[in-house]
Parts: sequence; C-alpha cells; structure tokens
Amino acid sequence: MKRSMLPTTFVMPALLYVPFHQVVHAYVDWGSASIIVQVVVGSLVAVLVAMKLYWKQTKAFVRNLFSRSKKSEQSKEH
Repeated sequence: MKRSMLPTTFVMPALLYVPFHQVVHAYVDWGSASIIVQVVVGSLVAVLVAMKLYWKQTKAFVRNLFSRSKKSEQSKEH
C-alpha cells in the first residue's frame, strides 16, 4: 500500500461509519467467541515463532549495540 493512501484507507471508512452508527443490542455467541480465541492464540503463537526464528539475530544485534557503547566509553577514558 502506498504511503499516501494510508490516511484515505483508514479515515474515509471512519467518516462514513460515524453518521450511520446505531446502538445494537447483540451478544457474542459461542461460535464468534471461538473465532476470537483462535485469533488471539494464533497471533500469540506467530509472535513466539517469529521470536524463535530471529532470536539469534536480535541477540547479536543487542550485544553489538552494547559492546560498541562500552568500547567507545573505554576509548574515551584512555
């Protein structure tokens, strides 16, 4: 999606929704609740798998980030 289309994509539906908003007395049945639980659990699992896949790279990045700051502090002291 182009960057210039993002405001239009999110703002226009919101502006169209506001004038037609009505109070609805409804409930979430077991089928809907099941789908919501599946989305939450699936998202959690996806985040954990992504963390597992990129853990070594993230750990190395953070280690290099802090080791550079320590090296620069040590060189400034000498």
